[in-house]
Amino acid sequence: MGFKNFDCSREGYRMPAEWEPQAATWLGWPVYTNREELWGEHYADVCHQFALLAKTIARYQRCIVTAHTPLVDQARQLCGPTVTVVAMAVEDNWVRDCGPIILVNEDKVSQIAAAFEFNAWGEKYKPYDGCSQLSDELARRAQIPLVRSEMILEGGSFYVDGQGTLLTTESCLLHPNRNPHLTRNQIEAELIRMLGVKKIIWIPGYPPEVETNGHVDGIASFIAPGKILFNMPFPDMGEYYTGMLENRRALEAATDARGRHFEILDIPVPRNANTYGSTRFCDIYSNYILVNGAVISTAFGVPQDELARQAFAKAFPDRIIELLPIDKISLGGGATHCSTQQHPMLGNRLQLCNLD
Repeated sequence: MGFKNFDCSREGYRMPAEWEPQAATWLGWPVYTNREELWGEHYADVCHQFALLAKTIARYQRCIVTAHTPLVDQARQLCGPTVTVVAMAVEDNWVRDCGPIILVNEDKVSQIAAAFEFNAWGEKYKPYDGCSQLSDELARRAQIPLVRSEMILEGGSFYVDGQGTLLTTESCLLHPNRNPHLTRNQIEAELIRMLGVKKIIWIPGYPPEVETNGHVDGIASFIAPGKILFNMPFPDMGEYYTGMLENRRALEAATDARGRHFEILDIPVPRNANTYGSTRFCDIYSNYILVNGAVISTAFGVPQDELARQAFAKAFPDRIIELLPIDKISLGGGATHCSTQQHPMLGNRLQLCNLD
């Protein structure tokens, strides 16, 4: 389906919120070749931590690992029998950013996969040919029709509430390294067409963030209709605190697609978590995922872990809180949310598919 030939919104498709029932979680697998600068001497430990994440997800719902073909045996050995591992061309683990977004249609009880173009966060890493094939491969394995956009977009650059609202950042989506030929209005129109949303909320983002140019999944997330979990640094954290405060103020002034002002819950950031000297280290709790019955994030082994646990318990009172010792994943510039993509329950065909 072409760039202008299929309107997901007009056809009744929408991207569900992440708290809605899920059939599975797709999880990427780390690649060392051509990504040595990410993992360095820690690569073996990183693989073990990805395996722990996969096995934890699998306790709540199906976990499907997308492993670069030469690494399938390694992934299967480490993840064990409760996790499904499939061979794919993708040469990176950040499946949320390079893979498809799965939409549902309640009336038709069906799904489609929305595929955007991917340029490795503004040509930061090469090669990424395999990453660019992930949408096609995943949709084919899941037996879902694929709808294409010519716009460059990463899945971690936005959140939806499932009720028509999309939250994103100016620092990323308006950055010239993504879509310099598109205006803000054109980007909004394409988000509405492809993702079935009605209103776009723009917040400033965080330009100093080196990997993604300020993805929103490191700043704020919808946790329920009209509610947001916000990544709030401590006042002594200088430019970082000032930048996040600007984002919080933008959210306080915003309303969602149904006219609601937001209730905002803060989650702290860890102190002194980056003991590796990495400029891209993702030392935040807010890059978390939801699975059926649980919320999963990173434990950094610092006092703020307990504060984060309390914040998650307040945000998700009916879910088990899983803070895992997987901090070396953060060396790659992302965490659990970046490495995964939820597969909605409604209309899924995964139980019928031969994924191997």
